[in-house]
Amino acid sequence: MPAYRFRLCTPDHHPHTAERRELPDLRQALIAGHSLARALLRHRNGRTPVRGSLDIEDDGDQPVARILLADLARQLS
Repeated sequence: MPAYRFRLCTPDHHPHTAERRELPDLRQALIAGHSLARALLRHRNGRTPVRGSLDIEDDGDQPVARILLADLARQLS
């Protein structure tokens, strides 16, 4: 089963730990990524502006998708 890495990227370029999950395909990785991004936004609880993205990388550390946090925050509000 392929592995995907979910990495939070912020404008301050502060290193963030990446979460790795084995998922059957990119579709499932996107679903998991949106779930992780929504959890990040809930944890933020409206205290600070939303900037950055949640990047999804394949097993070779190549980017395969990007979820923009500001866009997701607008969709959820």
